[in-house]
Amino acid sequence: MKFFMEKNKDVGHRVRINIPRAIVNKKFIEKCTKINQKTSINGFRKGKVPIKIIEKKYGNTIYYDVFNKLMQKFFQEFLQKEKIKIIGIPKYFIHPDKDTKNDLEYSVIYEEYPYFKIKNINHIQIEKINVNITDNDIKELILKKNKWKKTNRSIKKYDQITINYCIYENNVRIKKIDSENIQFIVLQNNLIAELNTKVLNHFVGDIIFLKLNFSAFHPDKELCNKDVTLKIKILEIKEKEEIIEKIKNDNFFKNNQKTLKNKIKEKVKILTNNYFKSQIIENVIKKNPIKIPPILLKEEINFLYNKNIEEYERKKDNILDQKYHLNLKSLAEKRLKIKLIFDQIITENKISIQESQIQSLIHQISLNYKRPLEIVNLYNKNKTLKKTIEQLALENEIIQLLTKKIKTIEKNLTFNEIKNYKWNKNKEFLA
Repeated sequence: MKFFMEKNKDVGHRVRINIPRAIVNKKFIEKCTKINQKTSINGFRKGKVPIKIIEKKYGNTIYYDVFNKLMQKFFQEFLQKEKIKIIGIPKYFIHPDKDTKNDLEYSVIYEEYPYFKIKNINHIQIEKINVNITDNDIKELILKKNKWKKTNRSIKKYDQITINYCIYENNVRIKKIDSENIQFIVLQNNLIAELNTKVLNHFVGDIIFLKLNFSAFHPDKELCNKDVTLKIKILEIKEKEEIIEKIKNDNFFKNNQKTLKNKIKEKVKILTNNYFKSQIIENVIKKNPIKIPPILLKEEINFLYNKNIEEYERKKDNILDQKYHLNLKSLAEKRLKIKLIFDQIITENKISIQESQIQSLIHQISLNYKRPLEIVNLYNKNKTLKKTIEQLALENEIIQLLTKKIKTIEKNLTFNEIKNYKWNKNKEFLA
């Protein structure tokens, strides 16, 4: 095997590999012989068909299959010989040559795994939030039930509003994008931030105009890469009405307080754990800068874009959903950095996951459902779901390992304090 290595800034690494013609011909004949043993053609018994007839009938398909397998085999030999670790999917290119006597040549474009070592972990300081939830906190939640009532005042934060909107491009209305009776709570929804701030201080009946740019990666092909104007009409405004319920007897509290307290505790635990985890990951990335190979970044952007399209079409999502307006390049870069750092930590620390750990996580998840046994069976039968749990178990092991090395600063908050706490949620980072 002969190979010639190249380096190109735009296409990553490239290697040209020659496969001796004799090897290809030998494998081709072997494949034809195998097919002959299983093939019946009129006038010939099975296994007695002349090879030339097999070549004429199936030659192109056999040749492609043989060459494809040899390309992968020789490329793997090249990687082993040069001790190269690749990342992403290599791309193969056949070099056409009409001379049947010459060796066969092809190229492979690939990206090398970025070389780095995890460092500076001991210098990281992370805030760990502890929340004390009291019986009085739960009592307040039970007594003060929220229900919505219409109001004629202007829109304030956390009001529930209903709107219609339509979209114009160069003063021409895109009718199929029109949306009616869109209801959401201001600043507590998944819609773009610009919409939330724009509606503040407006009244029922007001018409608002909002200029937007839809990126080239927005899943709606009608809108992607366009500057448009959103025409919004406020239909209804509702505010929260706090009413002290008449139900104040001891039995009511005894029956509801414990259940609600457990639910709130679980939600707070998830919130604080995710915050703790995101801080660790974000700080490890800052302390360990990695240059992401361009081809790998492009692949990840395409993956996220296609995923958004599939989800948008399947769920019939709103065009203003903020997840479709995120910077995909930034998101892809961060996801890749996390993957590379996690892979490196797994390799350096020889982390592995046991089946018992996977089953333990599946069991925990199943407890959130009415029929836990069905959920356990579902996860164990579905390879994709089980693989997701395995990845989660690996992530938990990595976070535990990092937690032992970093400096943790305990911060105690009351239940009321966490409601207004600035969690610094980076939606691009955590998406």
